[in-house]
Order: sequence, then C-alpha cells, then structure tokens
Amino acid sequence: MPELASSYIIAGAGVFGASTALHLSRHRPAPTIILIDRAPYPCPIAASHDINKIVRSDYGDIFYCKLGLKALERWRTDPLFEMWYHQSGLLKATDHNADLVDKIFDNYKELGFDVGAELFKPEELRTRFNGIYANADLTDVENILWNPSSGWAEAATALKSTLDAVMENGVHCITANVTSLILKDGACTGIRTEDGRTFTAKKTILCTGAYTAKLVADSAPTQPELQVGNRITACGVCEAAVNINAEQVEKFKDAPAFVLDANKTQGETMPPTPKNQLKFIRDMPFKHTVEHPASGQKISVPFTSTERSQWTTPEKMPASIKKEIDTVMKGIYGKEIEGLKVDDMRFCWDGVTPDNNWYITPHPRCQNLCIATAGSFHGWKFLPIIGEYVMQMLKGELPEEERKRWEWDRSFEGVPRNVLLPEREVGDLGD
Repeated sequence: MPELASSYIIAGAGVFGASTALHLSRHRPAPTIILIDRAPYPCPIAASHDINKIVRSDYGDIFYCKLGLKALERWRTDPLFEMWYHQSGLLKATDHNADLVDKIFDNYKELGFDVGAELFKPEELRTRFNGIYANADLTDVENILWNPSSGWAEAATALKSTLDAVMENGVHCITANVTSLILKDGACTGIRTEDGRTFTAKKTILCTGAYTAKLVADSAPTQPELQVGNRITACGVCEAAVNINAEQVEKFKDAPAFVLDANKTQGETMPPTPKNQLKFIRDMPFKHTVEHPASGQKISVPFTSTERSQWTTPEKMPASIKKEIDTVMKGIYGKEIEGLKVDDMRFCWDGVTPDNNWYITPHPRCQNLCIATAGSFHGWKFLPIIGEYVMQMLKGELPEEERKRWEWDRSFEGVPRNVLLPEREVGDLGD
C-alpha cells in the first residue's frame, strides 16, 4: 500500500477540503498541508458557508444510511463538533416516491438501529408539534417519516471551528483564487493563483465542488481526457433566512427539521437558530450553462460574485427568487408564517453527480491529482468523517464498495436520473 505523501495542496476549504485537512493534519508524522480557498474562511458564497444544515441518516440508500449513522455519532460525541449540533428530530415527506419513507424505515431495521423512527399519516402530523403544521400542503403525501434522532448543525460556525483546528495542527491556510493546475508530463505538480503565485506539492486534491469542471477546463482546455464531462454539474438552489422575534421563536422552537419533497413545495426548513433565524431552502436546483471559451465545452458554472448570488436588502431581492422561497414557506407552515418577511437570500451552489455518489478518487489520467468533491447537496453532514475516507483513498486503503462508488470512471449506464440534476437554467427563474 502507498504511504501518505510528504506534502499536499488541498484546493477548496469547504466540507471536503476542511475535513481532509483535519484528518491529514492529525496523522503522525503529519505531512505539509496547504489549504487554499478564494476567500477568508469560511467563504461566504460557498455551499458549506451557511447558517445551518440538516444532519440526518435518513436515506433510501442503505450505504449512506450507515454512513449517516456514523457521522451522527461524531456530531453527538466529538468535542470539536458536539457544541454545534442540535437534535431536533426530522420529518420527511414525499408525494412522488411513495416507497422512499418506507425504505428508510426498513433500512434502520436491517442495520439493527432503533432510532425511534415512526411512520404516520398526514392527518396525524396536523395535530402534532403543537399544531404548527395544521395548514401544511400535504396533498398526495401517503406517509411521513419522523426520526427524533436526526437534527441540524450550525454550519458556518462548525466549519470555522474545523478550520481553526486545522490551523492549530499546522496547516497553512492561504487566501487566493486558484486559476489553474500546474500540469507537466501527465502529472499535476501544484496550482497557480490569480495573484501570480504558484504552490507545489507531491499531491494536489481538488475539493472544488461546483467549480471543478471550470477549473479543469481552464487548466487543460486541449486535453479532453482530463475533463470532468458529465460527471459533475454545477447546480444552485435558492435559500433564505427570516429574522424572528422572541414571541415567534417560542412558536417555532419545538418544530423539527422538515423536508417536504412534495407537490409544489419541494423544500425544507429547520428550527430557529441561536440568532433567531428561520431558514428555508427551495429544493429545485438550476444550472448556469456557458460555453467554455478555450475548450468549447458546454459546462455549468456558478456565479462568483455576491452581487449575483446573495441579497441582504429586500428591495434588491429578485421577485422570482422571493417567489421560490415563498412557495416553501407557505407549503410547510401555511398561515403560521403570515407576516414573516425574508431578510436574506442567496444561491447555494454544489457539484451534483448523475448517481448522487461523490468522487473520492485519484484522477486515472493525471498522476498526483486527486478529486474529493461533488457532495450533491448531501455531503455537508459528513464533515466529521469524510476526511477519513479521503485519507484511505490517498493510502490506497479505501474499501472496495466505497472505491467503486466514488471512482472517477464509474459507469452511469442504467442509473436512474438524479432528481437533483436540473433541466432548468438560472435564467428560467426570471427577474
């Protein structure tokens, strides 16, 4: 088995990059690690920078159910993470995949885990949780999953805590915009930044999420064998924060996290944060397809400016985005949110794969280049553990099932279309 290299560059300080840096920096002897991101940590327009994220093990795929249970245990017990985790419980409902909640329920039975999960009908939900969902739009929903052992985490603070820890462990955190990989004779030796600097290491790990396809295209426009292709699509979703007062906090404080993947709503929310905010997410992604000028590829790329990705004053918020969020707010809470107004909106971008599996893999056609990314809007909750699997990959010790799931050249033939891969473009949202 290969040993860890003596030096690493990790491009991207989101969940994959931060967790990888954490676990590498705990290894003894520790390698030299450079963690580089385009903004001081955590980057405000990155997917990992957020007020909160759902932390769950509720998957129809038993592989990620098992992985989620492992992550949840770390959230509850690891001193680095436990202070940021809130076990509120989770509700999940869907109207277009009736077997999903039953499958999740059965997975816990098969794994021998009693998480206290229940299945109940929409009528029962309307009377539970102090009746706060009495007016939720549950049209065509058959069963609702209630898992009291899931919850949510304070996202930006948990990520910052992780990055503080890696710096204490000796990781060099650099603020710079990575513009290209340094490629020579079939190998990657490092990266170049927008300000003209170069950084070199024995191995380079791309944890660049939605920016991965563009970075590779910018670096090697005439080398089709290196390109991302259809493996990762940059996708965005709309999310918003609503400031609430003490009386409203009292109303919503016992509400669980709720994923309502049904009818028009297709969104999620979480209980009030310590800063008295409610967050809403519209789970209908979009892409931003452009023609790459040097390679001629059609690729989706995220917006890179806060002006086009984040709005903190109501008068500047696009009406179309407000409508997306309003659909979620009313679909989940009905008249309970009357009078509440959105105070902050943003686009959250991530790299999404055709099969919902990540990439944790060497690049098979570029020596010393590795990829650990494409969370597909479900990677953040694995912050405490995902770096362990990246380390296993670097050492050639990744178990066979994980290796096949996360390898670069896996086949998507016969794989059902990932519902998070959008057909609509960001321009379809309107003004």
